[in-house]
Amino acid sequence: MYALVDCNNFFVSCERTLDPELENKPVVVLSNNDGCVVSRSKEAKDLGIPMAAPAFKYKELFQKYDVKSFSAKFELYNYKSQQVINIAKSYVVDHEVYSIDELFLDLTGFKYIDIHNYCLGIREEIKEKENIPVSIGIAPTKTLCKVANRIVKEFPDKFDGVYMLDTPEKIEKALKWLAIGDVWGIGRKLAAKMNDSGVYKAWDLLQKPEMWVRKIMGIHGVRMINELKGIRQLELDTPSPKKSIAVTRSFMEMLTRKEDVRERVETFGMYCSERLRRQNTCCKIITVFVQTNRFRKDLPEYRNAMTRILSNPTNSSILIGRVVNELFEAIYKEGFHYKRAGVIVNDFVPEDQRQIGLFEEDVQNHHLPVMKAMDAMNKKFGKDKVRLGSMSGENTFGRAKLSPEYEAFLKKNTLPEANFRFH
Repeated sequence: MYALVDCNNFFVSCERTLDPELENKPVVVLSNNDGCVVSRSKEAKDLGIPMAAPAFKYKELFQKYDVKSFSAKFELYNYKSQQVINIAKSYVVDHEVYSIDELFLDLTGFKYIDIHNYCLGIREEIKEKENIPVSIGIAPTKTLCKVANRIVKEFPDKFDGVYMLDTPEKIEKALKWLAIGDVWGIGRKLAAKMNDSGVYKAWDLLQKPEMWVRKIMGIHGVRMINELKGIRQLELDTPSPKKSIAVTRSFMEMLTRKEDVRERVETFGMYCSERLRRQNTCCKIITVFVQTNRFRKDLPEYRNAMTRILSNPTNSSILIGRVVNELFEAIYKEGFHYKRAGVIVNDFVPEDQRQIGLFEEDVQNHHLPVMKAMDAMNKKFGKDKVRLGSMSGENTFGRAKLSPEYEAFLKKNTLPEANFRFH
């Protein structure tokens, strides 16, 4: 058996840990630059506020129903996510972090334990220690875990936050209830195609011949059918090292000063180098791009990018920052209002397997002790506490709706950056 632990309305739940007065009130969390809704409480959903709703379009509704809106507090969410993961994984031997608010637990071998009550204990401990409500779906496969978890969320009054699909009868009933578009791995376009062929429920898909499924969805569809039947196809996985790293941002306000754009781009380069060191790799290729706001037709438009192949692979913030600055100088043009910029690094090699020119000095090794020390201090004291002189230390995102409770929380806690990759 697998279990899927899924935090309910995670960002909103994190906000409520700071301010208990938000319980049972409509709450939304906004995206970068306070643009769109990325998390909603149940009360906000009942008001008809959709996911990804532009905040400015719902301003009157927010005021009418006293909807509390908050800027995203990624540091807090990372911190709370790790706390939840640490509690849940302590109950099992193997687990997989699927996203910031979801993880799979491997319950294989729990033959003499009441799995339902065992998972109730996990849920209760997370609620007691972190005040984060979670739903747990238990099933023979990961896809069915998603189905079980959805049932828990759809019918909270019938279950105590835990539901188990452990019999063929339960699985059949669940699949006859579940819309095909809600099956894990089926998107909107594919769901529409399925509907055209008479497939409206997940159970309908199981009635189709395997050749039809293979034609529509390929081998992925065959695996999905087996998963829905309870035949395990997807094992627990650990995140593999990234093949490319990109740090790109839209600015809160358009930037016209060269030094302002330069500082942001160099900071993005520093973040790329930190991520490279975190997975013990070095990059061979660096790309820098800048662009204006394509939606502002009243302003001149400009975008450009430039790439450089390095003679020696590196993950040094100093060396990457130097290259980023040179590329920025080559593509920047005066007279434009810049809205977005970014740095991309790729073509990685392991840090201990770099090949350098015979007659070239290996500057990377000279910088490595300093970089490691800087990373260690930032891990201990918080992000960007120790940084290069070209970095301002300010967040690119505009977050105007930070609460006083959060400011107090930051002062009292050290929030290390998440040690896993978000999907």
